[in-house]
Amino acid sequence: MIRKIFFTIILLVVLAASAKAQIQSPSLGGSLHIGNISGNSPSISSLGGSVFFDFYPWFENVVSFRASFTYSQMVEKFLPENRSGKYYPFLKIFSLKGFFNQYLSPSIFIEEGAGLIYLNDRTFSDVNIWEVGVGFSVLAGYDFRKNSLNGFSLSLGVDYGVTFTQTTANYFLIFFQTQYYF
Repeated sequence: MIRKIFFTIILLVVLAASAKAQIQSPSLGGSLHIGNISGNSPSISSLGGSVFFDFYPWFENVVSFRASFTYSQMVEKFLPENRSGKYYPFLKIFSLKGFFNQYLSPSIFIEEGAGLIYLNDRTFSDVNIWEVGVGFSVLAGYDFRKNSLNGFSLSLGVDYGVTFTQTTANYFLIFFQTQYYF
């Protein structure tokens, strides 16, 4: 699993470096979250993280597009205990969302986003289903860039996603995010 996450991060960096001529204001980021996941099951408390690549296309300067990978697993997986023979439910989520960004002051902003998700439901040991759905996000943050194109921002937000077929898997996550603009 670590190898796949590392490969995804490298792929995002290469994509960002090679696509700079076709996009405006590219950025890379990551987040840590806590929340609930579920498939054909009651809600399960989860913990996880996300990596993403965000950009404005050459034809648009209002909506940014964000491609991301999110992994969320049952909280008990991260607590010390005897793990022999136990299964810890998890979800893997790929998403492509459009985000609107509004600055409330020169440094404080809010973002709202919506888009498509492709979710791998692994809430039971015998379930391995890929489903399509929609995801929604809202966050508030602080931008540390002072009249510069490069720099960091920190945000706190919520993310919700639901699928419509088979297990109707869904998630609700509260996250802390950092983003670097280059």
